[in-house]
Amino acid sequence: MNEPATVRANDFFAPVKARGAEIEDRYRALTPRSQALFERAKTVFPGGYTRDSIVRAPHPTFMATGDGAIMTDADGREIVDFWFNASSLPLGHADPRVSEAVAARARAGSAFYAPTEGELTLAEIICDRLASADRIRLTNSGSEAVMIAVRLARARTGRDVVVKCEGSYHGSYDDAQWSVSPDPKSFGDADAPTPVPDSGGLPSGAGRIRVVPYNDAGALRRTVAADGSDIAAVLIEPMANRIGLILPSTEYLVAAREACDACGAILIFDEVIAFRLGYNGAQGTVGVTPDATTLGKVIGGGFPVGAVAGRADVMATSEPGMAGRVTHAGTFNANPVTVAAGAATMEALSPEVFAAINGEGARIRARLHEICDGLPIRITGAGSLFKINATDVDITDYRGAITVDTRWEELVSLELFADGFMVTPHLHGCISTATTEEHVEGFLDAFTRIVRA
Repeated sequence: MNEPATVRANDFFAPVKARGAEIEDRYRALTPRSQALFERAKTVFPGGYTRDSIVRAPHPTFMATGDGAIMTDADGREIVDFWFNASSLPLGHADPRVSEAVAARARAGSAFYAPTEGELTLAEIICDRLASADRIRLTNSGSEAVMIAVRLARARTGRDVVVKCEGSYHGSYDDAQWSVSPDPKSFGDADAPTPVPDSGGLPSGAGRIRVVPYNDAGALRRTVAADGSDIAAVLIEPMANRIGLILPSTEYLVAAREACDACGAILIFDEVIAFRLGYNGAQGTVGVTPDATTLGKVIGGGFPVGAVAGRADVMATSEPGMAGRVTHAGTFNANPVTVAAGAATMEALSPEVFAAINGEGARIRARLHEICDGLPIRITGAGSLFKINATDVDITDYRGAITVDTRWEELVSLELFADGFMVTPHLHGCISTATTEEHVEGFLDAFTRIVRA
């Protein structure tokens, strides 16, 4: 049995961590209005939050406005955004094309108990770009899209088991929220991880969930060979966000495709974030086509959205009138305002625009590599996204990713925030079409001052 990975001790991280109280005090001094709002939030939200992904110590920064790459917080400070609401705003905040489309649609009516032409426009754009998409259903979130995709796979195959990767997050659906961030004390052998619930309140995964290591073609083949007759779906991120925005090897994705073909399981790509990689999504970038794809974030242009797209025969299991069909209602599915914002965004994301933002993403990663040369820091990412990892381990899977020094990452993120730059508490970042060279150079200079002090 392989020994569980642990955070690797490194004296390089000690000076920043020794200044932890000072960094937090500076942040508090710059954000008194946010601190007051957070105290107010505690009176209505559990712990002050209604969205786990924005948790930040000692308190979050409340935002008031956004324009392009600039946000203004509740204290009137301007912050250069390098995460754009979890990568969902590729055109930046309040892009005029999106804002005008939304305003026009809202003036004409924001919701109907009926379809609108706008949903056809967005659906046609997506189906035209994704090799896997013959048909599509629009949902209200990426979590919902995963839920429906899994149900479609189970209905199509008549099987129950879902195979998912250790360290991958696929939203808050019961049969996907397993082994997202398992503790090394409970995650078992690296070749055959133990399914670990990632939330309280989950029913047992027995008979429904298999967990495999990310980016390990051999382990995936063995699991499918052993359990293939029970497997409904293999659920994979073609770029793993929480593991460090890493791309798996082509061998791994080909192995997943071949294994599913051999046993008749449905291969699902979760492209809720990865769709941002290119004009034809991550599947167009990696050259492997799944049977179904889950989407969200960028296809909504800043509004709540999700979608599941796939082969005609897979999607047919949701057709009205089909025996044993997968039902899928939703008051706000294909909401007219959302699809207007999504279509405006998608139409603006031409191949040339993708080439430009991906080129800038590559430049940022290259510069970060230079800044961190010789330091126990690894830079990962792809397309227009990047991740700074506080470890000297080359990250290829979850057990490599958890060697990072999370306290150092959180403090560096907080110090960058105080300097006027937003990345996640664990140093994920991305750019938008509104990001300028001045924004990038300012961010890189601030990061250099911290790591080279």
